[in-house]
Amino acid sequence: MHEPVVTEFSTTDPEQARALIAEAYRDNRLRVRGSVENYRFEHDRCDLGDVHFDFLHNTLTTEVVVQPLGRMVLLRVLDGVLEIDDGLGDRRFGPGDVFAGPHPGHDYRTGLHRARLQVTGIDLALFTGVDPAQDGGAIERLSYEPVSIVKAQRWRRTVEYVTGLFSEPGVENGPLVLGAAGRLMAAMALDTFTAGEGEEQPCDRRDAVPDTVRRGIAFLEANPDLDLGVADVARACRVSVRALQLAFRRHLDTTPMAYLRQVRLDRARAELRDAEPGAGATITRVAAKWGFLDGSRFSAHYRAAFGESPSQTLRRS
Repeated sequence: MHEPVVTEFSTTDPEQARALIAEAYRDNRLRVRGSVENYRFEHDRCDLGDVHFDFLHNTLTTEVVVQPLGRMVLLRVLDGVLEIDDGLGDRRFGPGDVFAGPHPGHDYRTGLHRARLQVTGIDLALFTGVDPAQDGGAIERLSYEPVSIVKAQRWRRTVEYVTGLFSEPGVENGPLVLGAAGRLMAAMALDTFTAGEGEEQPCDRRDAVPDTVRRGIAFLEANPDLDLGVADVARACRVSVRALQLAFRRHLDTTPMAYLRQVRLDRARAELRDAEPGAGATITRVAAKWGFLDGSRFSAHYRAAFGESPSQTLRRS
């Protein structure tokens, strides 16, 4: 593990995209379908050495053939469609899906259809010693189907927490912090994407991760800054308002609007936590930005969600 190296890259040239993928994900053959006049590729990375966190956006249909990565790659689809064929089957994923990507030891072909992805890569060496009972067997026990909604949410929050630790420019992180972050990601990956003996796999229950809930989560997390009502979410999920509400209640024990409120609270907390002293950030301004116009209600929801007041978070920034 080393100090975070943050890079941002964007291009309209498929050849430059191919070169970036070759550098970031091993050598490859890339082919773009459609007019390259409308092509755009974006790739942002926070690289810690044994762990990296990427955001990838591809505007057209793109096919890539890649050599074995030699690391565990965990993905969350934010938008669009991702297809993977690595000898384990031809798999197709959509918004809201969180899953283990290509087998670390296999060549693979992937198709990106206007996809936006969050990608976490973890070096296989990090899994040695995390859990002695699992040493050497983590890859064999990977599940390549989308994980349950609960595990997907926990994985998302873990990634956001760890990336938040290293998002502050100019802050040095010692080997103890970096090492702990690497061990945390490895442990969470094992818990999220592998199953113990007798543990139910997400695909064992037909309704474990319903499409309606996955689409709803992806839509809400991608658009928390928009003025949304439950009808807007239902329209995006292509279901009735009642069907959407029943799906969220059954599988998340909440409502779409309560879920949106939590997403906005998460964004507000991140903004308060990352605020620079003297930059003019105020609780009222941050709350209003995320749709909370009543300060007392915002504080009550915030304390219930995070166990501290907004002012406590801001003071520690």
